[in-house]
Amino acid sequence: MYKNLNYLIKHSAVILVILLFVRICFAVAFVPMSVISSNLSVLPRLFFNFLRFDVQVICYVLLLPTALTFILVVLRKPWTDHVLSRFRLIYFSIVSVLLLMISGIDMGFYANFNSHINLTFFDFFNEGPMSLIQTIWEEYHCVYEAIIFLLIALPVLLLIRRLESGNLSSRLSVRSSNSRNSSRRNTINLSIIILLYIVFLAIGLRGSVWRFPLQIEDTFVSNQKALNDLVPNTVYMLKKAYKEKRNAFKIENTTDLLKQYKFKSLQEALDIYTGGKVRIVKNDTLTALQHALFAEVDHGLKQSQPNIVIIYSESWSNYLFNLQQKDAEMYFGLERHFKEDLFFRNFQSVQNGTVASLENLYVSTPFPRFFASAYRFKMLPTSIALPFKASNYTTMFMSGMDAAWENCAEALIHQQFDAIYDKFFLLKDYPHATYNSIGVYDEYLFQALLDKLNKPSKKRQMITVMTTTNHPPFEFPKDLKLPPLPDSFYGKKCFAEHNRKVLDKYLTGFRYYNKALNDFLNRFKASAAAKNTILVITGDHNVRVILNHDVIDKRYEHSVPLYVYLPPYLRKEAYNKLTNRWGSHDDILATLAPFAFRNTKYFKMGKNLLDTSVSDSTYYSANVDQIEAIPSYQKKAERLTAARNLLRQVYFGLYWRIQQ
Repeated sequence: MYKNLNYLIKHSAVILVILLFVRICFAVAFVPMSVISSNLSVLPRLFFNFLRFDVQVICYVLLLPTALTFILVVLRKPWTDHVLSRFRLIYFSIVSVLLLMISGIDMGFYANFNSHINLTFFDFFNEGPMSLIQTIWEEYHCVYEAIIFLLIALPVLLLIRRLESGNLSSRLSVRSSNSRNSSRRNTINLSIIILLYIVFLAIGLRGSVWRFPLQIEDTFVSNQKALNDLVPNTVYMLKKAYKEKRNAFKIENTTDLLKQYKFKSLQEALDIYTGGKVRIVKNDTLTALQHALFAEVDHGLKQSQPNIVIIYSESWSNYLFNLQQKDAEMYFGLERHFKEDLFFRNFQSVQNGTVASLENLYVSTPFPRFFASAYRFKMLPTSIALPFKASNYTTMFMSGMDAAWENCAEALIHQQFDAIYDKFFLLKDYPHATYNSIGVYDEYLFQALLDKLNKPSKKRQMITVMTTTNHPPFEFPKDLKLPPLPDSFYGKKCFAEHNRKVLDKYLTGFRYYNKALNDFLNRFKASAAAKNTILVITGDHNVRVILNHDVIDKRYEHSVPLYVYLPPYLRKEAYNKLTNRWGSHDDILATLAPFAFRNTKYFKMGKNLLDTSVSDSTYYSANVDQIEAIPSYQKKAERLTAARNLLRQVYFGLYWRIQQ
C-alpha cells in the first residue's frame, strides 16, 4: 500500500511541475517584468494562491487512482501491483497530455481575448465543423503550437514511464507475506500515512481550511490584471466557464411568454404599457419595443449637470428603523438627514439579492445571473453607463469588496464603465484601512468616495457604490463602539431569529452602517461636493433571516429605504410632498434622467418619482403584490408590470438573436 501511495505522490509532483511550467510560460508571454518588479510585495500571496489552485487540480486527478488503489489492495491479489502500475502509466499519461493541450489552448485564447477561457470559448462550438477547423488553423498557429506541444509532451511521457518502469518489468509473482509478518509499528505508521493522505485530499479538494472554499475571488491578489491572471490554472477556468454556461439563462420564445403573462398579442401588451401610443408597423417588432422601452431626454434642465452617486447599501432594511427607541439607537443621527432631504419609505427592491439587484440597476436584464452569462462580454444598449457617457459623464463602480466577486469587474467593463475601484485600490490609496473577509470596511469606502467627489474633474462623475460590511460573517472594526441594546429588545415578536448572538450580529451590522453613513453625510454636506452632487442611497435588498414577515406588515418583506439628496440649486419645495409615493429600484434612473441627461436616450423601466405634474397613482412598485395601501390600484399595477416584463423579455430575446 505504502509503495502505491508513494507512486501516486510522485505522479502528483509531475503534474505540479507541468502546471508550474505552464504558469512560467504564461508569465513570460503576458506579464511585463515592470509589473512584477513593481508588485514584489504581493508575490508571496500570489505563489500561495496559485499553489492552492494547482493542488486542487491534483487532488481531483488523484481521486480515481486512489479509489482503485484502495480497492485492489484490499483484494490482496498477487497481480494488483502490476495492474495498478499499468493503470497509472496510462492514466497519468492521458492526464498530462490533456493538461498540456488545454493549457496551450488557454494561452492561445488569452493571446486573442486577453482573458482565460470563459463563456466565449464555447461559442466556437456553435460554428460548423469546417468553419471551426478553419478558424483554429488560421488564428491559432497550430503548426508551431503542435511542435512546441510535442517537445514538451514527449519528455513528460518518458518521465511517467520511467516512474513505473520497475513495476512494469517485474513478473507476476506471489509476494511474500510481508503484510502478515509486518510489525505492529509498521501497521501504525501505514495507518498514519493513509490518514494524512486522506486529510490532504479533503483539504486540497476544498482548496481551503477557512470559512470559504477556493473561489474566483482568490485570484485577485493585486490591482494588476496580468498578475491576477497568473493565479488560476486552465482547469479551474474551464470548469468555471462550463458551470456558467450550464447555469446561463434560457431565452423563451414569444408564444410561451404571451401565455405566461396572459396576453393575446404583443400589441395588446404595448397598448397597456404605452397607452396605445406605440404600434407594431410592418412586423418590425424590435423597433416598436425600442420606442416603448426607451425614453429620450431632449434637453433636461437648464441648470448645470450635477455629479450622480448611487449607493446600494448591503441589506439596508426599511423596517429596522421602526425599532428606534430611547435605549435602542437605530438611526445614529440619520433622522436629521432624512428630514432635511427626501426619504421614501414606500420603496421596494426589485430583486431580493445583491447580484440580482446590481444586475437590474446596471443593465435591467430580465434574465437571472447576467454576470455569469455570455451577455457580460457584450455591451448592451440598456447599460446604465451609456446615457451618462452620452451626456459627458465619467462612469465608475466602487466597492470595498474584490471586484472579481460574481464577475462584477469583468461585466461592468464590458458595459462601458470607465473605472472599477475595489478593495485593492482602496488598500493602496489608504494603507491604514482595515477590512474583513468580505471587503474593506464601509467607513473607508465612504472616505474614498468623498475624496473622489472633491477631486477636480473636467467631466461630471457618475459613481455607483456597493457597500459590504453589513453582511455575514459580520466582522467589524476592532475599535467599533455602539451603545448596547437592552435585553428586552431581543425578545420582540418581529424577530424570526431567536439566537441572541446571531441576531446581535445582524443588528450590529445595520447599526454600524447607519453610523458610518451618518458620518459620511455630515462630512459630505460640509464639503464642496454637496454643491453639485445628487446622492441616491437605497438598500440592495431587505435584511433577510431575522424578520418574521408573518407577524409584521408584508409590505416590508422587500422594503428598503430610498434617500435622495439634491444640491441647493436643484431643490424644490414641492418635492417634499412626494415622498409617500410607491416606487422601486426601477424608478431610480428615470428620476435622475431629467437632472443629468442632455439629448440622450435611456432604457426606462420606471417613473420619475419627482414628477410634480402627475398624480401619485401613476406610480407602482415592481412588487405589486405588496401594494396593500392602494388595493384599488393593485390590479392595474399588476397588469402594467406584466406588460412591461413581457416586453422587456421579448426585447432582449430579439436583441440577443440579432447579435449572434
